[in-house]
Amino acid sequence: MRLPSRGIDRHACVVGLTICCLSVVSAVGAAERDEGSLRLMRPDSLAGWEYGAEPPSGWRIEQGVLHGGKTSTSLVSGFTFGDFRLRFDWTVSQGGAWEIALPEVPSGPGLRLMLCEGASCGRLDDGGKTLAPGGTVEPISSGMHRAQLDRADGVLNLSIDGRPVWRVPVAASRRFGLGLAVPAGEGSLADLRVEEPPGEPIFNGKDLAGWWTPGEKTAWSVQNGLLVVDKEGGSYLRTEKEYANFTLSLEYKIQKGGNSGVGIRTPRNGWPSGDGMEIQIWDVPFDKPLDKHAPGAIYGNAPPLARADRSGQFNRLVIKADGRMISAWMNGHLVQQCYTGDHPELKHRHLKGWIGLQDHNSRTEFRDLRVLEAPPGLGLAAWEKPRPPRGPAVILDRLMNSERLALWDGVKSGVTRARIDGTRPEGHVLAELTGPGAVVRMARTRDEGRLAFFFDGEPRPRLECKPADLWQAAPQLSEDVNPVLTCLAYRKGLKIVLRGAAEGEWWIDHVAFPEELAVESYSAADPRIPHAWLAAAVYRHEQFGWGVHREFDPWPRPTSGPKTIPPGQRERMIRIEGSGILHWTKLAADKRVLSNNDLWLEVRVDGGAEPSVAAPVRFWFPGLVGHGNYPNYVLLDRNGMTNVFAMPFGAGIELALANRGKKPIAVDGLTVSREPLDGSSSGKSGVAGLGPAETAARRMRLRAVFQPAGKDSRALAQVSAPGRWIGLVYEEPKGSSTILESPIVDGRLLDGWGLASLDALVGRAGDFHGCLSGRRGPLAWRYFLLEPVDFQRSFQLSAGAARLGNRLAIFYCETP
Repeated sequence: MRLPSRGIDRHACVVGLTICCLSVVSAVGAAERDEGSLRLMRPDSLAGWEYGAEPPSGWRIEQGVLHGGKTSTSLVSGFTFGDFRLRFDWTVSQGGAWEIALPEVPSGPGLRLMLCEGASCGRLDDGGKTLAPGGTVEPISSGMHRAQLDRADGVLNLSIDGRPVWRVPVAASRRFGLGLAVPAGEGSLADLRVEEPPGEPIFNGKDLAGWWTPGEKTAWSVQNGLLVVDKEGGSYLRTEKEYANFTLSLEYKIQKGGNSGVGIRTPRNGWPSGDGMEIQIWDVPFDKPLDKHAPGAIYGNAPPLARADRSGQFNRLVIKADGRMISAWMNGHLVQQCYTGDHPELKHRHLKGWIGLQDHNSRTEFRDLRVLEAPPGLGLAAWEKPRPPRGPAVILDRLMNSERLALWDGVKSGVTRARIDGTRPEGHVLAELTGPGAVVRMARTRDEGRLAFFFDGEPRPRLECKPADLWQAAPQLSEDVNPVLTCLAYRKGLKIVLRGAAEGEWWIDHVAFPEELAVESYSAADPRIPHAWLAAAVYRHEQFGWGVHREFDPWPRPTSGPKTIPPGQRERMIRIEGSGILHWTKLAADKRVLSNNDLWLEVRVDGGAEPSVAAPVRFWFPGLVGHGNYPNYVLLDRNGMTNVFAMPFGAGIELALANRGKKPIAVDGLTVSREPLDGSSSGKSGVAGLGPAETAARRMRLRAVFQPAGKDSRALAQVSAPGRWIGLVYEEPKGSSTILESPIVDGRLLDGWGLASLDALVGRAGDFHGCLSGRRGPLAWRYFLLEPVDFQRSFQLSAGAARLGNRLAIFYCETP
């Protein structure tokens, strides 16, 4: 379907008229609206309208009606269009006005439409020039006016209360966004809907021409004009063509309890939930939570805003991919909108790929599949404007993207330890912390008692639970029961009390935020963490457990090919010029190379004579020693052993493997994911306001310092340069007991650490594989992605042991 042009001449044709109040909106008229239109506003929130110059304020929504006034901020939508039909109901107070903005894509003032009662209603300006003066609309005592704005074939039409106001030419090549403001008085607006042309069919109703699958194509069939999957093994049915910016519309019906999905922007051999995106289809009761698996979710990464699917019936699903803005409507209702440009996981996804339909062992019928393609680009520039940084967002971003740890962020870490010895009627105060800050990790030796968290000096706790239930009760960053990874933010302060316990020890890691980072205190209803980020974090660590990571991310893949390294020799595997970030390093080799310290990884950055990383690969992949994949944030084994510690560089990087053993070592190759920072990429790892060279210079460099056992030193980790400590891998000598001393940071002892055991550092005794720490036999490791220790001159962590074992300390440090 094309939007009708109504035979409009391309030359300006402005119609001035007086509109009486007899054509106001009625409830019956609203109910008769075309169900094919898309509602652009939620009835319960301003979701999808957060992209103005300031965060939304001064607005309220009551019974689905938006109310605002002169002091309300301007709203900018996450929607752009070429040809369209826009319909809405509106009213204003005496002397009030609505401004409907159609900003130019990607930037520019675009068009401005003014709506008021009286003269000049519908005045249209284009960059300060009046295109149409509008007409006169008589005031109404009750009800609302109805406006309809049509744009097709290079002509824009306005009608109010069913009567035409003007028709003006607007170049067909122009594309617009949508904004709202009340420049005078007060105004109300309701039932804001849009229609776009339906686009071209991508299913011909007869066969599977234009589609392919790596699975069993016979699982898919055409039945009475429907595209049907009703057998196992069909994988994703994928379009041969790849799509970038588009609006996809389709109808589906799925069996009761069935599961499916629609994949978008996925690379040819990738999987949507891990490498592209999947809009979830799932027939489940409406009392199920709106989590990362719910219908309308960007599967695993962004829960839906709401649900509007109908069980046992055909549902109309519309998905709009516009730059880094992803939106979805179910039966006309907005159920998903996510700007992926600042999402910690989805910002790494492709901006072009196939569209696919999932076989998840459920009979599913599809029909009327159409795609309206849009011009290339990133949509409105306003979407990309950096939002005010929030403390918890910084924490989660560096948990999921270690390259963020290479940038100073002003966040400081601390440790509070508490030993319980005897009961107290009032309970034991485990920690009393001053804000703004967040607790990010809690480890314990026993489960007795009950925890209470008092925020900002309040007399009643906002959170209470048993220690064993903390991993579920607090904002969840992993499924580790002990130690618990979380992000409990507090603005003024937090007191943690344990009641009903007589013994035990607690290790509480926390961070302090600088004042420029916005922080609000946790509440059960709102943990004060950006929408979808918690879901994405948990899903990422789950994916590592399956051996899945960003193997199909958009960056180039330098690889070495197979090599056999003679004893005592060093082989250069990869050399890259310029500047950039290595997001992950993959070693394809027999895992027996992890059984000893013969094979070493050496990395030289920026032309340095000495390697910044030089360590046995056994210490680079400690969690994979004698073990397969497990949920975590750093290591996995898929087509090779992979470590995701980012390696920034500004003037080239070289990776080599060295054989320090007595026998030749064969490897299948070394592969890295390299995001360029030299202007050849539209990457998302830049620094706001800086060019590629400055971005590379601002980042600290990864440094991994290995010290062999027997060296005359009591230091587990030490370095002399500004930086931050992010990890330790330690091989404890048999029969030895390692006691940690307080770290010395810039010549001063760091509080909270003194005389802690190795068990306290990694989280608990015995073999385990946690998300950021673990032990296997003598090998123990701890990664400080949530709470790195910053220093400006030097760092040293010593241990009181007669003999120290092999150890690898990992830092990000400034270059000389």
